[in-house]
Amino acid sequence: MKQLSKIKLIQNNAYQDIIHEQQLSSRLYHPFLVTMKFSFQDEDYLYIINDLMSGGDLRYWYIQKRIFSEKECKFIVACIILGLEYLHSNKIIHRDLKPENILFDKKGYIHIADFGIAKDLKNEQEEKIINSSGSPGYMSPETIFNEYHSYTSDYFSLGVICYEMMMKKRPYIGNNRKEIREKISNNFIQIKENEIPKGWSIDCADFINKLLEKNEAKRLGYKGIHEIKCHPWLKFYNWKNLYLMKEKAPFAPPKKIICSDEASKLINNNKKGLDKNLKINEEYNNIFNNFGYFNFYSNINKLMLLPNPHLFYEEIDKKEQKIKSKVNENEGLKEEKEKPSKKRGKSVHIKDSIKTKIYNKDGNRIKSTRKHTFQFDDEKHL
Repeated sequence: MKQLSKIKLIQNNAYQDIIHEQQLSSRLYHPFLVTMKFSFQDEDYLYIINDLMSGGDLRYWYIQKRIFSEKECKFIVACIILGLEYLHSNKIIHRDLKPENILFDKKGYIHIADFGIAKDLKNEQEEKIINSSGSPGYMSPETIFNEYHSYTSDYFSLGVICYEMMMKKRPYIGNNRKEIREKISNNFIQIKENEIPKGWSIDCADFINKLLEKNEAKRLGYKGIHEIKCHPWLKFYNWKNLYLMKEKAPFAPPKKIICSDEASKLINNNKKGLDKNLKINEEYNNIFNNFGYFNFYSNINKLMLLPNPHLFYEEIDKKEQKIKSKVNENEGLKEEKEKPSKKRGKSVHIKDSIKTKIYNKDGNRIKSTRKHTFQFDDEKHL
């Protein structure tokens, strides 16, 4: 649960991002996004209750684990791709894809969080925007240079995340936006074959290099996210099992709730330099009128109607389950037919004795019975 002080949000000029995040999150529902369950407010605070992500964020595990295997990297990247595919199909650019916003659940699955600066392009005439926003170390060249950018800017950020897992550092490093901009202008970082760490493949390096293309038109995914999913590194990935969460995560966090170091730093920083005399009056309260009440469980039917390119995986799974149940049912009937009938009793052998009902010449049944033995001279009579 996020409990956000209205006074602090006004003091830090951060209220617009929170309101935007609440409004956008109330329209999103996908397994690989952090789902907002409730939102409400009182006189002093805003409240947002999200899914519990007890595994910490990717930045935390960069520090703790330090080394990721290629298998782990592929799983993380595949989860992010499905999340981005859903966002982009709803004409939303995340614009702040970075390790701090990549969260693990208790099973090791990845969920994208923080839609504070995400851009909804539904009301835009062109599917490109020019305003620059995000974390400089993960921003695409067209974004950091204040040029028109679109969905491919998220793919560049994904390339930086993947590069960092492989090479243990970002491709362009600087203390601020200006330094990183200069690095991007003067360099073009690509992973060379002799630089590939042990245990990592050439296909993975090629995948990263194509995502880190400075020219947007040459970047992997420019023609659509299907280009990324069809790259040799991911070509034969089982997307259906991943979406249905039937695949076992190669890295599962320990069974305890982990608090990100970055989150705790943010909380401490917000406590500094605040005006203690600032009070919420009627004018300031009007700012938060757009921060509405939201209940996920009463809106789930509406959320399920949103475009989701992965719903056909659920439909396929349901059809497969029906086919399996019919096959199992038919096999059960077949087994029942093959079983000997209990009512029939023993079959007649060469010598067998049976009880017969005896009747007199008038057709009246005699109470007593006699035993008769049948003797067959030849087994063919059976």
